[in-house]
Amino acid sequence: MHTQYTDSTAPPCFECESGALRPIQKDYITQLKGRNTITIKKVPMLRCDQCGDTVIGGEGNDLIENELRRISKALSPKEWQTFLDRYELTQQQASAITGFGEKNISRWLRGKARTSESISNYIRLLLASPAAFQTLKERKFSNDQTETSFEEKQPDASERNILKEVDYPKLTEIGLVSQSRSPLTQRTQLCQLIGHKNLVDFGEAMQTLCWKQAAFKDSQQQFSPISGGLWIKLGEMAAHRTPVAPYDREKLADVANQLRALTQQEPQEVFKDVRERLASAGVALVVVPIFKRSAYRGCTRLLSPTKAMIIHGLKFKNIAEFWKVLFHEIAHLILHIDTPDDIFAEYENREDDPSEQEADEWADKSLIYGEDLLSFIVRHRSRQPSLYDLNQFANDQKVHSAIAAETINRKAGYELFPYARLRKEGLFPTLSKEQVDTMWQISRAKILAPTQ
Repeated sequence: MHTQYTDSTAPPCFECESGALRPIQKDYITQLKGRNTITIKKVPMLRCDQCGDTVIGGEGNDLIENELRRISKALSPKEWQTFLDRYELTQQQASAITGFGEKNISRWLRGKARTSESISNYIRLLLASPAAFQTLKERKFSNDQTETSFEEKQPDASERNILKEVDYPKLTEIGLVSQSRSPLTQRTQLCQLIGHKNLVDFGEAMQTLCWKQAAFKDSQQQFSPISGGLWIKLGEMAAHRTPVAPYDREKLADVANQLRALTQQEPQEVFKDVRERLASAGVALVVVPIFKRSAYRGCTRLLSPTKAMIIHGLKFKNIAEFWKVLFHEIAHLILHIDTPDDIFAEYENREDDPSEQEADEWADKSLIYGEDLLSFIVRHRSRQPSLYDLNQFANDQKVHSAIAAETINRKAGYELFPYARLRKEGLFPTLSKEQVDTMWQISRAKILAPTQ
Protein backbone atom coordinates (compact mmCIF):
# COMPACT_ATOMS: atom_id res chain seq x y z
CA MET A 1 0.00 0.00 0.00
CA HIS A 2 1.44 3.37 -1.03
CA THR A 3 1.64 6.21 1.47
CA GLN A 4 -1.10 8.80 0.96
CA TYR A 5 -0.28 12.47 1.57
CA THR A 6 -2.57 15.49 1.98
CA ASP A 7 -1.49 19.03 1.11
CA SER A 8 -0.44 19.58 4.69
CA THR A 9 1.49 16.31 5.13
CA ALA A 10 3.25 16.00 1.75
CA PRO A 11 7.04 16.25 2.29
CA PRO A 12 8.71 19.32 0.78
CA CYS A 13 10.95 19.04 -2.27
CA PHE A 14 14.60 19.22 -1.23
CA GLU A 15 15.62 20.32 -4.72
CA CYS A 16 13.50 23.44 -5.33
CA GLU A 17 12.25 23.85 -1.73
CA SER A 18 8.96 25.32 -2.99
CA GLY A 19 7.12 22.27 -4.25
CA ALA A 20 5.75 19.18 -2.49
CA LEU A 21 6.59 15.54 -3.22
CA ARG A 22 3.63 13.56 -4.52
CA PRO A 23 3.44 9.75 -4.85
CA ILE A 24 3.63 8.30 -8.35
CA GLN A 25 4.43 4.95 -9.94
CA LYS A 26 7.15 4.85 -12.54
CA ASP A 27 9.17 2.16 -14.30
CA TYR A 28 12.73 1.84 -13.02
CA ILE A 29 15.51 0.92 -15.46
CA THR A 30 18.88 -0.47 -14.34
CA GLN A 31 21.53 -2.99 -15.34
CA LEU A 32 23.18 -5.86 -13.52
CA LYS A 33 26.71 -6.97 -14.34
CA GLY A 34 26.67 -9.48 -17.18
CA ARG A 35 22.96 -9.00 -17.89
CA ASN A 36 20.80 -6.99 -20.27
CA THR A 37 18.98 -3.85 -19.19
CA ILE A 38 16.34 -4.60 -16.54
CA THR A 39 13.03 -2.75 -16.25
CA ILE A 40 11.11 -2.95 -12.99
CA LYS A 41 7.52 -1.90 -13.50
CA LYS A 42 5.46 0.50 -11.37
CA VAL A 43 7.98 1.38 -8.69
CA PRO A 44 6.55 3.73 -5.99
CA MET A 45 8.34 7.08 -6.15
CA LEU A 46 7.85 10.71 -5.12
CA ARG A 47 7.79 13.58 -7.68
CA CYS A 48 7.86 17.30 -6.98
CA ASP A 49 4.70 19.05 -8.23
CA GLN A 50 6.77 22.17 -9.06
CA CYS A 51 10.18 21.20 -10.47
CA GLY A 52 9.46 17.56 -11.37
CA ASP A 53 12.41 16.17 -9.41
CA THR A 54 11.83 12.49 -8.65
CA VAL A 55 13.12 10.50 -5.66
CA ILE A 56 12.79 6.86 -4.65
CA GLY A 57 11.71 6.33 -1.05
CA GLY A 58 12.03 3.33 1.22
CA GLU A 59 9.05 1.53 -0.28
CA GLY A 60 10.41 1.84 -3.80
CA ASN A 61 13.93 0.85 -2.80
CA ASP A 62 12.59 -2.28 -1.09
CA LEU A 63 10.67 -3.26 -4.21
CA ILE A 64 13.71 -2.69 -6.43
CA GLU A 65 16.05 -4.58 -4.10
CA ASN A 66 13.70 -7.58 -3.82
CA GLU A 67 13.26 -7.73 -7.60
CA LEU A 68 17.02 -7.47 -8.25
CA ARG A 69 17.64 -10.14 -5.65
CA ARG A 70 15.15 -12.40 -7.40
CA ILE A 71 16.58 -11.79 -10.87
CA SER A 72 20.20 -12.24 -9.77
CA LYS A 73 19.31 -15.26 -7.61
CA ALA A 74 21.05 -13.61 -4.67
CA LEU A 75 20.88 -15.28 -1.29
CA SER A 76 18.26 -13.62 0.92
CA PRO A 77 18.96 -12.54 4.53
CA LYS A 78 16.63 -15.35 5.63
CA GLU A 79 18.71 -17.90 3.72
CA TRP A 80 21.88 -16.53 5.29
CA GLN A 81 20.33 -16.93 8.75
CA THR A 82 19.27 -20.48 7.85
CA PHE A 83 22.89 -21.24 6.94
CA LEU A 84 24.13 -19.98 10.33
CA ASP A 85 21.38 -21.83 12.21
CA ARG A 86 21.80 -25.10 10.27
CA TYR A 87 25.46 -25.36 11.23
CA GLU A 88 25.16 -23.47 14.53
CA LEU A 89 27.65 -20.77 13.56
CA THR A 90 28.38 -17.28 14.75
CA GLN A 91 29.15 -14.70 12.05
CA GLN A 92 32.80 -14.91 13.10
CA GLN A 93 32.83 -18.71 12.69
CA ALA A 94 31.08 -18.47 9.31
CA SER A 95 33.72 -15.98 8.19
CA ALA A 96 36.57 -18.28 9.25
CA ILE A 97 35.06 -21.28 7.45
CA THR A 98 33.85 -19.65 4.21
CA GLY A 99 36.59 -17.05 3.84
CA PHE A 100 34.12 -14.18 3.46
CA GLY A 101 34.70 -11.09 5.59
CA GLU A 102 32.71 -10.88 8.82
CA LYS A 103 31.57 -7.36 7.89
CA ASN A 104 30.32 -8.60 4.54
CA ILE A 105 28.37 -11.42 6.19
CA SER A 106 26.85 -8.91 8.61
CA ARG A 107 25.74 -6.68 5.71
CA TRP A 108 24.30 -9.64 3.80
CA LEU A 109 22.39 -10.75 6.90
CA ARG A 110 20.91 -7.29 7.38
CA GLY A 111 20.00 -6.93 3.71
CA LYS A 112 22.41 -4.01 3.34
CA ALA A 113 24.23 -5.67 0.46
CA ARG A 114 23.46 -8.28 -2.18
CA THR A 115 25.55 -11.41 -2.72
CA SER A 116 26.71 -12.34 -6.19
CA GLU A 117 25.20 -15.33 -7.94
CA SER A 118 28.40 -17.33 -7.47
CA ILE A 119 28.54 -16.68 -3.72
CA SER A 120 24.84 -17.45 -3.43
CA ASN A 121 25.29 -20.76 -5.24
CA TYR A 122 28.29 -21.56 -3.01
CA ILE A 123 26.30 -21.08 0.20
CA ARG A 124 23.29 -22.95 -1.21
CA LEU A 125 25.59 -25.87 -2.00
CA LEU A 126 26.82 -25.90 1.60
CA LEU A 127 23.22 -25.74 2.82
CA ALA A 128 22.24 -28.68 0.63
CA SER A 129 25.26 -30.81 1.51
CA PRO A 130 26.41 -31.07 5.14
CA ALA A 131 29.18 -33.38 3.90
CA ALA A 132 30.51 -30.58 1.68
CA PHE A 133 30.28 -28.15 4.60
CA GLN A 134 32.20 -30.55 6.84
CA THR A 135 34.86 -31.01 4.15
CA LEU A 136 35.24 -27.23 3.89
CA LYS A 137 35.26 -26.79 7.67
CA GLU A 138 37.96 -29.41 8.19
CA ARG A 139 39.82 -28.47 4.98
CA LYS A 140 40.02 -32.17 4.01
CA PHE A 141 40.26 -31.68 0.25
CA SER A 142 42.73 -34.48 -0.48
CA ASN A 143 41.59 -37.80 -1.92
CA ASP A 144 44.05 -39.50 0.39
CA GLN A 145 41.88 -41.03 3.12
CA THR A 146 44.62 -43.03 4.85
CA GLU A 147 44.62 -40.86 7.97
CA THR A 148 40.86 -40.93 8.56
CA SER A 149 39.76 -44.26 7.07
CA PHE A 150 38.40 -46.94 9.37
CA GLU A 151 40.29 -50.21 9.55
CA GLU A 152 38.26 -53.24 10.57
CA LYS A 153 40.40 -55.31 12.91
CA GLN A 154 40.40 -57.09 16.23
CA PRO A 155 40.58 -54.63 19.16
CA ASP A 156 43.95 -54.41 20.86
CA ALA A 157 44.37 -54.47 24.66
CA SER A 158 43.62 -50.74 25.08
CA GLU A 159 40.50 -50.99 22.96
CA ARG A 160 39.30 -54.08 24.83
CA ASN A 161 39.50 -52.12 28.08
CA ILE A 162 37.36 -49.38 26.53
CA LEU A 163 34.83 -51.93 25.27
CA LYS A 164 34.41 -53.12 28.87
CA GLU A 165 33.23 -49.61 29.79
CA VAL A 166 30.49 -49.61 27.12
CA ASP A 167 27.03 -50.95 27.93
CA TYR A 168 26.84 -52.88 24.67
CA PRO A 169 23.80 -54.98 25.71
CA LYS A 170 21.85 -51.76 26.30
CA LEU A 171 22.89 -50.38 22.91
CA THR A 172 21.61 -53.63 21.41
CA GLU A 173 18.37 -53.53 23.39
CA ILE A 174 17.51 -50.00 22.24
CA GLY A 175 18.32 -50.81 18.63
CA LEU A 176 21.47 -48.78 17.94
CA VAL A 177 23.69 -51.80 17.17
CA SER A 178 23.04 -55.42 16.27
CA GLN A 179 23.53 -58.16 18.84
CA SER A 180 27.01 -59.64 18.88
CA ARG A 181 29.49 -61.08 21.35
CA SER A 182 32.38 -60.70 18.93
CA PRO A 183 34.86 -57.99 20.02
CA LEU A 184 35.69 -57.33 16.37
CA THR A 185 32.02 -56.75 15.48
CA GLN A 186 31.40 -54.68 18.59
CA ARG A 187 34.43 -52.50 17.81
CA THR A 188 33.32 -52.02 14.21
CA GLN A 189 29.72 -51.18 15.05
CA LEU A 190 30.65 -48.80 17.85
CA CYS A 191 33.16 -46.89 15.73
CA GLN A 192 30.70 -46.66 12.85
CA LEU A 193 27.87 -45.50 15.12
CA ILE A 194 29.87 -42.66 16.66
CA GLY A 195 32.19 -41.92 13.73
CA HIS A 196 35.66 -42.69 15.12
CA LYS A 197 38.44 -44.61 13.39
CA ASN A 198 39.38 -46.52 16.55
CA LEU A 199 38.21 -47.04 20.13
CA VAL A 200 41.12 -45.14 21.69
CA ASP A 201 39.99 -41.94 19.95
CA PHE A 202 36.41 -42.83 20.87
CA GLY A 203 37.28 -43.23 24.57
CA GLU A 204 39.16 -39.92 24.74
CA ALA A 205 36.29 -38.09 23.03
CA MET A 206 33.69 -39.57 25.39
CA GLN A 207 35.61 -38.49 28.48
CA THR A 208 35.99 -34.96 27.12
CA LEU A 209 32.23 -34.69 26.60
CA CYS A 210 31.60 -35.14 30.33
CA TRP A 211 33.47 -31.90 31.11
CA LYS A 212 31.26 -29.68 28.98
CA GLN A 213 27.84 -30.39 30.44
CA ALA A 214 25.68 -29.04 33.22
CA ALA A 215 24.57 -32.49 34.35
CA PHE A 216 22.09 -33.93 36.85
CA LYS A 217 24.27 -36.80 38.04
CA ASP A 218 23.70 -39.43 40.70
CA SER A 219 26.94 -39.26 42.65
CA GLN A 220 25.93 -42.35 44.65
CA GLN A 221 25.97 -44.50 41.51
CA GLN A 222 29.07 -46.03 39.96
CA PHE A 223 30.20 -43.84 37.09
CA SER A 224 32.28 -44.41 33.98
CA PRO A 225 33.19 -41.30 31.97
CA ILE A 226 33.20 -43.43 28.83
CA SER A 227 29.68 -44.73 29.47
CA GLY A 228 28.50 -41.28 30.55
CA GLY A 229 30.18 -39.64 27.58
CA LEU A 230 28.57 -42.10 25.16
CA TRP A 231 25.16 -41.29 26.64
CA ILE A 232 25.86 -37.60 26.07
CA LYS A 233 27.23 -38.19 22.56
CA LEU A 234 24.10 -39.98 21.43
CA GLY A 235 21.99 -37.13 22.81
CA GLU A 236 24.15 -34.58 20.99
CA MET A 237 23.77 -36.50 17.71
CA ALA A 238 19.99 -36.32 18.03
CA ALA A 239 20.05 -32.68 19.15
CA HIS A 240 22.22 -31.58 16.22
CA ARG A 241 19.65 -33.05 13.83
CA THR A 242 16.67 -31.48 15.62
CA PRO A 243 15.59 -28.19 14.01
CA VAL A 244 14.98 -25.31 16.43
CA ALA A 245 14.52 -21.55 16.33
CA PRO A 246 17.52 -19.38 17.33
CA TYR A 247 18.20 -19.73 21.05
CA ASP A 248 16.51 -17.10 23.22
CA ARG A 249 16.96 -17.27 26.99
CA GLU A 250 14.12 -14.87 27.76
CA LYS A 251 11.75 -16.86 25.59
CA LEU A 252 12.90 -20.04 27.34
CA ALA A 253 11.74 -18.58 30.67
CA ASP A 254 8.33 -17.90 29.10
CA VAL A 255 8.22 -21.44 27.70
CA ALA A 256 8.96 -22.86 31.17
CA ASN A 257 5.85 -21.10 32.44
CA GLN A 258 3.88 -22.62 29.58
CA LEU A 259 5.20 -26.10 30.33
CA ARG A 260 3.94 -25.92 33.89
CA ALA A 261 0.39 -26.14 32.53
CA LEU A 262 1.23 -29.50 30.91
CA THR A 263 2.49 -31.21 34.06
CA GLN A 264 -0.90 -32.66 34.98
CA GLN A 265 -0.71 -34.91 31.92
CA GLU A 266 1.38 -37.98 31.27
CA PRO A 267 4.72 -37.06 29.69
CA GLN A 268 4.43 -39.22 26.58
CA GLU A 269 1.06 -37.60 25.76
CA VAL A 270 2.51 -34.09 25.74
CA PHE A 271 6.08 -34.92 24.73
CA LYS A 272 5.66 -33.64 21.18
CA ASP A 273 4.14 -30.41 22.49
CA VAL A 274 6.94 -30.01 25.05
CA ARG A 275 9.60 -30.51 22.35
CA GLU A 276 7.94 -27.99 20.01
CA ARG A 277 7.65 -25.34 22.72
CA LEU A 278 11.28 -25.76 23.73
CA ALA A 279 12.32 -25.72 20.06
CA SER A 280 10.57 -22.36 19.67
CA ALA A 281 13.07 -21.02 22.24
CA GLY A 282 16.07 -22.67 20.58
CA VAL A 283 16.31 -25.80 22.76
CA ALA A 284 16.45 -29.32 21.32
CA LEU A 285 14.95 -31.82 23.80
CA VAL A 286 16.02 -35.44 23.29
CA VAL A 287 15.64 -38.64 25.29
CA VAL A 288 18.40 -41.25 25.64
CA PRO A 289 17.87 -44.32 27.87
CA ILE A 290 20.44 -44.57 30.65
CA PHE A 291 23.35 -46.99 30.41
CA LYS A 292 25.08 -49.03 33.07
CA ARG A 293 27.45 -46.66 34.92
CA SER A 294 26.33 -43.60 32.97
CA ALA A 295 24.87 -42.10 36.20
CA TYR A 296 23.23 -39.12 34.44
CA ARG A 297 19.55 -38.32 34.79
CA GLY A 298 19.83 -35.35 32.47
CA CYS A 299 22.23 -32.77 31.14
CA THR A 300 22.25 -29.55 29.15
CA ARG A 301 24.60 -27.21 27.32
CA LEU A 302 24.72 -24.62 24.58
CA LEU A 303 25.79 -26.39 21.41
CA SER A 304 26.29 -23.00 19.78
CA PRO A 305 25.20 -19.42 20.46
CA THR A 306 22.00 -20.21 18.52
CA LYS A 307 21.15 -23.68 19.84
CA ALA A 308 20.85 -25.40 23.21
CA MET A 309 20.12 -29.02 24.04
CA ILE A 310 18.59 -30.92 26.95
CA ILE A 311 19.13 -34.68 27.21
CA HIS A 312 16.68 -36.56 29.44
CA GLY A 313 17.46 -40.05 30.72
CA LEU A 314 14.03 -40.99 32.19
CA LYS A 315 16.04 -42.76 34.86
CA PHE A 316 13.37 -43.42 37.49
CA LYS A 317 10.52 -43.51 34.98
CA ASN A 318 7.93 -41.64 37.02
CA ILE A 319 6.00 -38.49 36.24
CA ALA A 320 7.47 -36.39 39.05
CA GLU A 321 11.02 -37.27 38.01
CA PHE A 322 10.34 -36.46 34.35
CA TRP A 323 9.26 -32.91 35.12
CA LYS A 324 11.80 -32.33 37.89
CA VAL A 325 14.76 -33.26 35.66
CA LEU A 326 13.39 -31.22 32.75
CA PHE A 327 12.91 -28.08 34.85
CA HIS A 328 16.28 -28.65 36.55
CA GLU A 329 18.05 -28.56 33.17
CA ILE A 330 16.05 -25.52 32.04
CA ALA A 331 17.23 -23.85 35.26
CA HIS A 332 20.88 -24.41 34.30
CA LEU A 333 20.30 -22.75 30.93
CA ILE A 334 18.60 -19.76 32.53
CA LEU A 335 20.83 -19.38 35.60
CA HIS A 336 24.28 -20.71 34.77
CA ILE A 337 25.04 -21.08 31.06
CA ASP A 338 26.05 -18.03 29.04
CA THR A 339 28.28 -19.41 26.27
CA PRO A 340 29.03 -22.75 24.55
CA ASP A 341 32.44 -22.70 26.27
CA ASP A 342 31.08 -22.84 29.82
CA ILE A 343 32.65 -25.79 31.67
CA PHE A 344 31.21 -27.41 34.79
CA ALA A 345 33.39 -29.12 37.36
CA GLU A 346 32.65 -32.71 38.37
CA TYR A 347 31.31 -33.07 41.91
CA GLU A 348 31.70 -35.90 44.39
CA ASN A 349 28.40 -35.09 46.04
CA ARG A 350 25.81 -33.06 44.18
CA GLU A 351 24.54 -31.64 47.48
CA ASP A 352 27.85 -29.78 47.79
CA ASP A 353 27.58 -28.16 44.36
CA PRO A 354 26.00 -24.65 44.52
CA SER A 355 24.81 -24.65 40.90
CA GLU A 356 23.00 -27.97 41.43
CA GLN A 357 21.29 -26.63 44.53
CA GLU A 358 20.27 -23.46 42.71
CA ALA A 359 18.87 -25.49 39.81
CA ASP A 360 16.90 -27.71 42.23
CA GLU A 361 15.48 -24.66 43.99
CA TRP A 362 14.53 -22.95 40.72
CA ALA A 363 12.83 -26.13 39.48
CA ASP A 364 10.87 -26.57 42.74
CA LYS A 365 9.70 -22.96 42.75
CA SER A 366 8.75 -23.13 39.08
CA LEU A 367 6.61 -26.20 39.67
CA ILE A 368 5.20 -25.37 43.13
CA TYR A 369 4.88 -21.81 44.37
CA GLY A 370 7.24 -21.46 47.33
CA GLU A 371 4.95 -19.62 49.73
CA ASP A 372 2.11 -22.08 49.10
CA LEU A 373 4.46 -25.02 49.69
CA LEU A 374 5.73 -23.66 53.00
CA SER A 375 2.21 -22.80 54.11
CA PHE A 376 1.02 -26.36 53.39
CA ILE A 377 3.86 -27.95 55.38
CA VAL A 378 3.40 -25.62 58.36
CA ARG A 379 -0.34 -26.16 58.34
CA HIS A 380 0.05 -29.95 58.56
CA ARG A 381 2.85 -30.27 61.08
CA SER A 382 0.37 -31.10 63.80
CA ARG A 383 -2.02 -33.07 61.62
CA GLN A 384 -1.15 -35.76 59.09
CA PRO A 385 -2.44 -34.55 55.71
CA SER A 386 -4.80 -36.81 53.81
CA LEU A 387 -4.62 -37.78 50.16
CA TYR A 388 -7.58 -35.46 49.67
CA ASP A 389 -5.42 -32.62 51.00
CA LEU A 390 -2.69 -33.60 48.55
CA ASN A 391 -5.02 -33.71 45.57
CA GLN A 392 -6.58 -30.40 46.52
CA PHE A 393 -3.17 -28.78 46.84
CA ALA A 394 -2.03 -30.24 43.49
CA ASN A 395 -5.20 -29.00 41.78
CA ASP A 396 -4.71 -25.53 43.23
CA GLN A 397 -1.11 -25.53 41.93
CA LYS A 398 -2.24 -27.04 38.60
CA VAL A 399 0.37 -29.80 38.72
CA HIS A 400 0.24 -33.57 38.97
CA SER A 401 -0.21 -35.01 42.47
CA ALA A 402 3.10 -36.87 42.13
CA ILE A 403 4.94 -33.56 41.63
CA ALA A 404 3.21 -32.02 44.62
CA ALA A 405 3.93 -35.02 46.84
CA GLU A 406 7.63 -35.24 45.92
CA THR A 407 8.17 -31.50 46.36
CA ILE A 408 6.39 -31.51 49.73
CA ASN A 409 8.37 -34.54 50.96
CA ARG A 410 11.67 -33.04 49.85
CA LYS A 411 10.90 -29.71 51.51
CA ALA A 412 9.67 -31.36 54.71
CA GLY A 413 12.75 -33.58 54.89
CA TYR A 414 10.76 -36.78 55.40
CA GLU A 415 7.90 -38.71 53.78
CA LEU A 416 4.93 -36.61 54.76
CA PHE A 417 3.21 -38.63 52.05
CA PRO A 418 4.66 -42.20 52.09
CA TYR A 419 5.60 -43.24 48.56
CA ALA A 420 4.35 -46.79 49.08
CA ARG A 421 0.86 -45.47 49.80
CA LEU A 422 1.01 -43.02 46.91
CA ARG A 423 1.90 -45.84 44.50
CA LYS A 424 -0.82 -48.07 45.89
CA GLU A 425 -3.40 -45.33 45.31
CA GLY A 426 -2.11 -44.57 41.81
CA LEU A 427 -0.92 -41.07 42.76
CA PHE A 428 2.75 -41.72 41.98
CA PRO A 429 2.52 -43.55 38.65
CA THR A 430 5.45 -45.18 36.92
CA LEU A 431 5.96 -44.75 33.20
CA SER A 432 5.64 -48.05 31.37
CA LYS A 433 8.23 -49.39 28.94
CA GLU A 434 5.87 -48.51 26.09
CA GLN A 435 5.47 -44.93 27.34
CA VAL A 436 9.23 -44.49 27.64
CA ASP A 437 9.78 -46.06 24.23
CA THR A 438 7.32 -43.60 22.66
CA MET A 439 9.59 -40.72 23.69
CA TRP A 440 12.87 -42.51 22.95
CA GLN A 441 11.97 -43.50 19.38
CA ILE A 442 11.75 -39.84 18.31
CA SER A 443 15.37 -39.28 19.34
CA ARG A 444 16.50 -42.68 18.04
CA ALA A 445 15.30 -41.74 14.56
CA LYS A 446 17.50 -38.63 14.70
CA ILE A 447 20.56 -40.55 15.89
CA LEU A 448 20.30 -43.12 13.11
CA ALA A 449 19.28 -40.65 10.41
CA PRO A 450 21.87 -40.25 7.65
CA THR A 451 23.54 -36.86 7.50
CA GLN A 452 21.54 -34.74 5.12
